[in-house]
Amino acid sequence: MRNLLAASLLALFASTATHAAALSPPQQAALKQLVKEAEASHSDAMVIWKDGKEIGHYYAGGSAPEPIELMSVTKSVVSLGIGQLIDEGKIKSLDQPVADFYPEWRQGQKAAITVRMLLDHYSGIQAGTPGTEIYPAPDAVQLALAAELDSPPGTRFVYNNKAVNLLAGIVLKVTGKPMDGFFREGLFKAMDITPGNWETDKAGNPYAMAGLPLTAADLGKLGALVMQRGEWKGKQLVSTRYIDAMLQAQGIDECGLLWWRKPLWIHLETDPASFEKLRKAGVPEATVAKLEKGLKGASYDNQGAVFDGVFAALGPDGRSTFQADLQSRGFGPNKMFKVTQGPVGAFYGDGDGGQSVVVIPAAHIVAVRQIAKNSEQEEEGEGFEDFADLVIKVAAVH
Repeated sequence: MRNLLAASLLALFASTATHAAALSPPQQAALKQLVKEAEASHSDAMVIWKDGKEIGHYYAGGSAPEPIELMSVTKSVVSLGIGQLIDEGKIKSLDQPVADFYPEWRQGQKAAITVRMLLDHYSGIQAGTPGTEIYPAPDAVQLALAAELDSPPGTRFVYNNKAVNLLAGIVLKVTGKPMDGFFREGLFKAMDITPGNWETDKAGNPYAMAGLPLTAADLGKLGALVMQRGEWKGKQLVSTRYIDAMLQAQGIDECGLLWWRKPLWIHLETDPASFEKLRKAGVPEATVAKLEKGLKGASYDNQGAVFDGVFAALGPDGRSTFQADLQSRGFGPNKMFKVTQGPVGAFYGDGDGGQSVVVIPAAHIVAVRQIAKNSEQEEEGEGFEDFADLVIKVAAVH
């Protein structure tokens, strides 16, 4: 067993060294750092490809693990399927009202909610939380349909698991198939992807917010599909028009249609105007005061470090406070601080625990990081928050 493990580790480093030879010395150093941090953050799988060829990987067990649940990266996969349905005319457009599929929404403010708003988190539906409200509910689609509005549709960005789950209901309405079957018989079959069992609610609805297990290799294929603007082995599986729309900024710069957007370089710093801007936007004074105390004079060169700093300044419930008090008002790192940044050139799906797929089209790079979550408690560093930043270093594009 020890010899087998040693051989596996040797194969890992040999693979990295062999394919890294085509990279510049700074890129090779960044690749080594990426592999090292994949191990240090307890990753189960990390793979990076350039021009369709693997240039490095880390597997905790010495070989590729079975499919791992993607958590919220599932949302990014679901977006691709919605694109296919728009291409086929089964969904008329991104701006088709959800009420066309659920007539009970034709009255009142919900009549204004569109498919786009489910994809860009602008529906206005009360968001709720997965653990205390969504997972215990017997029917996640009905839970979303019955939800009250927190804000008028189209006016506020609120990251919204509950609203996203409505996409599974729409897929069933327009195809006659549960969403997992739609993907299995369509996109996944076309790309030779073998998923694990997609988690469902008690009514049999697959969750659109999370729940899809894939191997790193199969998730990498989907990243390549995005990088190639919907083309796979000579076939256009998703239109370039939809892929381009999916990656464009929607209500906030950081978010497309269930895909996140990242500049290739960034410098952020706080100044007095940063905190006054938050106050004028109605951010609770207690939250602004914590940020002012913890971040006064701070500067950062990547967004991962910004999030670490913000969450630490806000205390034990930093992530949820950020979402409720800042993100809901359209404040991501780029709007909170004084920013100098390069062009947006990295696009990624991001899931709880540090599940991630990163696509950098200009460098022809796709990277995947996965970790099997065995408990609700995440150990320090396991989230691998700077994964995308390290992939950008390997890409070496500006």
